[in-house]
Amino acid sequence: MATPQGGNVQNASLYVGDLAGDVNESNLFDVFREKGPVLSIRVCRDSVTRKSLGYAYVNFQNVADAEKTIEEMNFCKIKGRTCRIMWCKRDPSLRKSGVGNIFIKNLAPTIDNKALHDTFLEFGEILSCKVVPGEDKDGKVVHGFGFVHFATQEAADKAVSAVDGMMLADTQVFVGKFERKERKLGNLQKTYTNCYVKHFDPALDEAQLKVLFEKYGSVNSVKVQSTGEGEHKRSVAFVSFESHDAAVQAVDDLHDQEPEGFVVPGKQMYVARHQKKGEREHFKKAAAKARAAEYMKYTNLYVKNLDDTVTSQTLRDAFKEYGEIVSAKVMYDKEVHVSKGFGFVCFKDSEAANTAVTAMNGRIFSGKPLYVSTAQRKDARKAQLEQMYKNRQGGGVPGANMGGNQGGQGGMGGNQGGPNMQQNMQQRNFMQQQQQRNMGAMGMGMGMGMGGKGGAGVGGMPRPQMMGQQALGMGRGLAGMPGALNNPMMNVGGMGGLGMGGLGNMAGRGVGLPGAGLGQPGLGGGLRPNLGNQMGGARPGMNMPGQGQLNQGAAGGAGIDPARLATLPSEKQRTMLGERLFSQISKIESEKAAKITGMLLEMDVSEIMNLLEGPELLRSKVVEAVEVLNQHATR
Repeated sequence: MATPQGGNVQNASLYVGDLAGDVNESNLFDVFREKGPVLSIRVCRDSVTRKSLGYAYVNFQNVADAEKTIEEMNFCKIKGRTCRIMWCKRDPSLRKSGVGNIFIKNLAPTIDNKALHDTFLEFGEILSCKVVPGEDKDGKVVHGFGFVHFATQEAADKAVSAVDGMMLADTQVFVGKFERKERKLGNLQKTYTNCYVKHFDPALDEAQLKVLFEKYGSVNSVKVQSTGEGEHKRSVAFVSFESHDAAVQAVDDLHDQEPEGFVVPGKQMYVARHQKKGEREHFKKAAAKARAAEYMKYTNLYVKNLDDTVTSQTLRDAFKEYGEIVSAKVMYDKEVHVSKGFGFVCFKDSEAANTAVTAMNGRIFSGKPLYVSTAQRKDARKAQLEQMYKNRQGGGVPGANMGGNQGGQGGMGGNQGGPNMQQNMQQRNFMQQQQQRNMGAMGMGMGMGMGGKGGAGVGGMPRPQMMGQQALGMGRGLAGMPGALNNPMMNVGGMGGLGMGGLGNMAGRGVGLPGAGLGQPGLGGGLRPNLGNQMGGARPGMNMPGQGQLNQGAAGGAGIDPARLATLPSEKQRTMLGERLFSQISKIESEKAAKITGMLLEMDVSEIMNLLEGPELLRSKVVEAVEVLNQHATR
């Protein structure tokens, strides 16, 4: 096979398209190494989600091996899907110019890429060939279309003249020169004769409108279509001229004008070239794309937890002190026109946006703490969540009891560190949270764990993110607090420490409470509800200072007072929110509640509160997290 004309292929690079989403570089190397030495392979992926875009580049060491690959492996199946192989073109000018490119319409469903390629190969060298299957509204396969790109325009002209109107697979096909939609629409603008008219007096009929438009040239026909009755009657018209010049003149003279006797007072007549629905949608998408590109220059902020009374103007007024605002919008439900509780503020200057995030994030606005951050696309957020989960799996789940995997008797540290140790530790953490909730000792359940030999562990932590050293610090602080011995959740280790492992050799020995040695080895990890009575007559139920506030906040659930929450230390805030999150997530997804709680607790405090107050929002986050977990499990 001759190398393609008009392109430098000295690097022996091939384009491989129509790949399945799960095909990676290793799969392609196994397929193509049989044809010759392969220098490199790259599967192109989305920069945000890292998902395959369905095509790759394969670089051979020798051009001859690349030629042999195209001849023998084009349209072969890779992981059950037929792929297309062609020469990689560094210069896109040939492809964009349209030279040698033809369009085939009304292809039968039985014609695939290979069948189309074999049909047109006799007319000349083919650079690329693709079939696009057709589908109706119900998803049924119907006649499709395709493209064939020849190396020369002469070959393309021969194919058009020979195949146009022929029967392929018992279906007559149309073959013509390919034109890009932009160029095609530009040509229509130079040749149109039909005009679209609206905003005229609905009382006018076709004959009266024809009189108005005949001033500009001969009119073939006028058609009026009306909807509604009486005051709600609306009419549009279609006017067909014999010549293009007459249509252009009518548009120039009548558009946005008020011809006397033809429009309702206060209205201006609309006259423009008639466009098909496909054309209108194309221009609408192009305008939206241009608008989006314009806004890409600016920094867009996402603002959540808005009160229902906040409007777009209120939102703009709240942020305008930080810099020039391009736009500010509160999102509303279209059906009931009720605020969705979030909006966007677009700043012209990135420094002003950063200042606004620093100043407004967490601020009480209309009675609610705001969550303000840089706006992200949905796929970017999903990729971030997926990456966060991967990091947890690779480096250990924060908050799981990582200590004491070789620990002493009776404690949680006694696990020998099998493959499921991390998951078991995490599940035990959340089981202890449930026990704390039932016994009303949330404030005292924080961090009494110091495992055996393996290091500091986390025992009874409502917040799964807190690491062992933080729990150790809490344990030491609680040792000297009044009423500390009255906590029914206090675990007593056998060596006088607060650790859960009876034979722990950590620094916990020096943190022991007076009389803590009453605990027996092997029972340190158990719950001791009557510990207060055994420890010198302390009364059961005696609370630590501040414990009542924490219990009250936990009982409040989604109704946590934001002002009171803001006065608590960061760790206590997380503890309170983690307790409530796990409770609600368990009702939605009990099996993965522990993992999902840990993932969601990475969010901002105000955003977590918003989840607790919005069941549907929490459900959507849980569904998204479950999807990430399932995707990771299948890999």
